[in-house]
Order: sequence, then structure tokens, then C-alpha cells
Amino acid sequence: MINNEVRIEYTETFNNLLNDLIDHLSPYSSEEQVIIRVENFIERFESLVSFTSTAAPISQSLLELGVRTFREFTADDFRLLYRIKEEENSLRIIGDVIISQKQDIQQLLINYCLLHK
Repeated sequence: MINNEVRIEYTETFNNLLNDLIDHLSPYSSEEQVIIRVENFIERFESLVSFTSTAAPISQSLLELGVRTFREFTADDFRLLYRIKEEENSLRIIGDVIISQKQDIQQLLINYCLLHK
């Protein structure tokens, strides 16, 4: 299948975790600096997956839990978990989670379910 278009979208979970991440990092740096860092990270991610959607490896942390559908892009102390959905004439790249590389994914997902659900 030849894909004509790559669409990148982000889930509500991603947006909630993005806000949590900015809030968490802002006391250590100005909020503006944190936002610039995160925006640069996301732009780097989008550039990569627009060119090669499978460039990032499958998430090892989630693979240990038996989850094989998420890839993990890491850079600049951040991690972004995403899925790839093939459609008729396009690929959808869906960003689901953004966190610091120091955060434990399993614990974060448990906390997220408790706080946001």
C-alpha cells in the first residue's frame, strides 16, 4: 500500500499529560522555556514520523506488559508513545502519551487513571 498522506493527531490523554508535564517542570525552569522545549520535541517527533512512521522502536516498557502496538520516540529527556493506524490512502500517527524519560510508564498510567477518570 502506498500512503499518500500522513496525519498526526493527539489524544485527550496526551493533552492532559502534556499539561501535567509542563506543570511539573515549570518550577525548575520558566513555563515559557518548558513550553519551548516541549514544542521543539514535538516538532522533532512530527518531522521524523512524517518521513518514516516506524522509525521509533516498539516501547520496551509496554512490550514487557504484552502491549505491542505502541512505539516510543525519545529525545531531550522526553518520551512520546504513539500508534500507527493504516487507512486506505493515508497513515494516522496517534500520539497517546508524553512523559519525562525519568517517569515510570506503568506508574504514570495507574496515576493517570486515578486522577483523570
